[in-house]
Amino acid sequence: MKKLHPYSICVIDIGSPKLGNIGWSLINKDGTNDWSGQELDDLFPIISNQLETGGLLLGLEAPLFVPLRDDLILATKARKGEERRPWSAGAGAQVLAMNLPIMIYIFEKIIKSATKTEFIINSEHFSGVTGQTLIFEAFVSGKDKGESHIEDAQIMSRYCSQYSKINSLPNTILEDEPGVRYFNLAAAALLQCGGIKNLDNLHIQSPIFQPKSN
Repeated sequence: MKKLHPYSICVIDIGSPKLGNIGWSLINKDGTNDWSGQELDDLFPIISNQLETGGLLLGLEAPLFVPLRDDLILATKARKGEERRPWSAGAGAQVLAMNLPIMIYIFEKIIKSATKTEFIINSEHFSGVTGQTLIFEAFVSGKDKGESHIEDAQIMSRYCSQYSKINSLPNTILEDEPGVRYFNLAAAALLQCGGIKNLDNLHIQSPIFQPKSN
């Protein structure tokens, strides 16, 4: 496993802005400061400041990519590693749709507020250098969940912060499934707002990080 530069972590629990069902948490690369809140617009100046001195993990708690299979019957089957909470059912499907305009809003605000940022979809290309932002799917569910949207975001950011301290990334929970292709919605959103230009990003999976219960 390659050694990374220490990075900041920001996690956004996606929900209805109108109902106040959004929570975010950000921990700086040294682990010495953390911020949290419900108002997304309060977050972007902090992200901009963090990108001035290092890289960033940006986690959205919503399905960020969908599997593409040749068998139509399996089109909405769970991604391997999701277990009993697939992207296509219940809360997963609802937040997937809700996140589409919200993540474009997030990406556009980061682009406008940060003097330097390079969005990364493929985790193999992330080194944690100044300005790099790796997008990941945050998967906080079941007994790992907290009592609020902010707490869910904090649980995920604190989990990832442990890995920044040892200059590495958490392991993705996505397992290899031969023959499966992917359509990356986060990459599509970044193409829409000019955050990336390489169309190949549409065809790869984002990492899925899930906090481990004690």
